[in-house]
Amino acid sequence: MKLDKTDTHTLKMFRETTMELDRLYSAFARSCGLSDPEFWSLLLIYEGYETQSQISEQLSLSRQTLNSAFKQLIKKGFVRLIPYEHNQRTKQAVLTESGENYVEEHILTLHQMEEQAWRQMTSEERRMLVESSRKFTNLLKNIRDNEKNKDN
Repeated sequence: MKLDKTDTHTLKMFRETTMELDRLYSAFARSCGLSDPEFWSLLLIYEGYETQSQISEQLSLSRQTLNSAFKQLIKKGFVRLIPYEHNQRTKQAVLTESGENYVEEHILTLHQMEEQAWRQMTSEERRMLVESSRKFTNLLKNIRDNEKNKDN
């Protein structure tokens, strides 16, 4: 079923809005002197993610892309990889003191800006944004999964 002109326009506006938000986050990462994967990896490690595998899954990045980001973060002195005692092949990503200071000084600024923007929306707008975004994401995932299953 084809969308009517109004729905086609609103879908286009939605895509443009999500791309604009992505560009905004990318610009913030660059202003911190980091690539997107470096930026989000530092933030996720700070928030408690421990392994490259967890971070790769959360960010939907290939392990190769994430590994390149980690090499840069290690080179910059922000992250150390420590092998787990029970599994030497899996390593825990840990912020160095320099990395923790960097996150708190630069990256957490983004959280403050997000919170400031969030407070400028009504509680109803915030609730609707979260619910609508979550619903659209889940619907899209379901459609994608159904398409994958058709191919199998």
